Amino acid sequence: MSLAERLAIREFETLAEAIVLRGHYKPGGDSGASLRTILAKSHPALYPHVDEADRVDVAALMYVLRRLPDQFWNVRQITVSREVCKDVQDDFPMVRTEARRRPTYKTGEGTYATALRGGTSDLLDFMSAVTCFQIEADKIRAKHAHYRAKRDEDDSEFGVWDDIENLDDDAMEGDRRHGLLHALSVEFHASYADVKALDAALRGNLPELTRAIVRSGSKDLKIIFADAFGLVADYGTRARAWAAAVCRAVETLGLGDREVFVVSSNLHSMVNCLSPYVRERARAESWQDVNDYERLRQLLYDDATAEARVERDEAGGIYKLDTPEHMPVCQLIDLARVESDLIDDRVPWGGRTDGILLNMDYAFGEEGFFLFNELLEILGARVRGIYIMGKAGSLVGDRGDVMLPTFFVKLGSGDVYDVHNCMTPSDFDGFAGLDVRAGGPMLTVAGTFLQNRVALSYFRDRWNALGVEMEGTPYARALAQARLRGRISEPVCIGVAYYASDAPLASDLLSEPLREEGARAVYAVTIAILRNVLRQES
Repeated sequence: MSLAERLAIREFETLAEAIVLRGHYKPGGDSGASLRTILAKSHPALYPHVDEADRVDVAALMYVLRRLPDQFWNVRQITVSREVCKDVQDDFPMVRTEARRRPTYKTGEGTYATALRGGTSDLLDFMSAVTCFQIEADKIRAKHAHYRAKRDEDDSEFGVWDDIENLDDDAMEGDRRHGLLHALSVEFHASYADVKALDAALRGNLPELTRAIVRSGSKDLKIIFADAFGLVADYGTRARAWAAAVCRAVETLGLGDREVFVVSSNLHSMVNCLSPYVRERARAESWQDVNDYERLRQLLYDDATAEARVERDEAGGIYKLDTPEHMPVCQLIDLARVESDLIDDRVPWGGRTDGILLNMDYAFGEEGFFLFNELLEILGARVRGIYIMGKAGSLVGDRGDVMLPTFFVKLGSGDVYDVHNCMTPSDFDGFAGLDVRAGGPMLTVAGTFLQNRVALSYFRDRWNALGVEMEGTPYARALAQARLRGRISEPVCIGVAYYASDAPLASDLLSEPLREEGARAVYAVTIAILRNVLRQES
């Protein structure tokens, strides 16, 4: 990695923090221009065509739009804070962000408010995504302006930009739609398949996005940072209230004396593997493969049967705990009440188990440090195991592979955190065709979009790094501090497993969702964690 590239990544972080202190900036203004220049100098692995003015980097655009609020191309002002205040939450509709959980609300026509809870990593993820969007939007504006200039010289000139300017409902259907997307692929100097994939990721809104960009000015978007954005004390307080609420709920259920296994994963795979409702419903619907969770999704998320599922799962020892609003949801599983004949048959239920499993929704960035720090402060010596399931970019394999790191190394500072990973490839026995990589660290970065191929190759070749991610070091730091303060006692099992959502060094199309391939990896990691928990119990 060249000195210029290393300095560029550091300069991006420094300038981003300076902009926060100033309180506002325009991605198309002077500060935004500096960020765009620095981003191009860093040569990100996820952004290979950043320097090509005549080529719209469709894959990079798809990646960042999935990490920005829905309909971001229509936004003219967005206010960023650590937390969105309750009055805003009550008065305005929530806006979806597909690939990065950020509470976002539409506060007016063209105005949003959003919260970045993950600290520096979340800030850099957001600002690098905005910077990429600005670069690609400016490329599209330049192409449109060039066409308008040619049209002014010769009014017989005709192209796809006329269709974009005069977009109607007919252009959204059938052959006309396909023709429009193909014409855009030619203008963007991108493949038709990539443009179709971008349109699909935008739920058919690529023509609308293009029209919104050419109708807007380069400097129209303004980002405002709330005065208290840089303060973390408030989130520490909220994390303390969250941990207290989780522990109160455990006490209310009469389980305050049980040994605890804490899992940070998601809100579906762990409970689906142990839910009696899932198996009974699948059999009632004559599903042949009751472990095909991708196909069962429609059955499992049916609002009409949600109440019935809650009631049946609670009978099987699965509860959703009451936690503060807009904090990570936490589920409790009483392992003593799990109905072993109605669980995923790949989970070896060897006998009676008395522990409880606390499954919390995966936290982002520094959020994970605060949540783990406060939870372990209260639970203390009752904790028998701590498990982290995450999504990462693989440096040594392919999408859908699994990585079992032995430690974390933080890019930039070089800080190293050993986790003594108790999970092994044997936990994944029986998953044919699943590659499990072990024996190296995970590289924790402040923002995935800033990393370049040279840096990633260096850590793969010199450190034997398995993958690149954004949240591991905060988790590991909380565990290290809990050990040093004597809050968790030995032996406590710490298991860490990541599944690969992309492979940045293999020229993978990083913006494509995993779908069935992802479901397979997620459930393999989930079952491996459950196997490990049961082994600790026995």
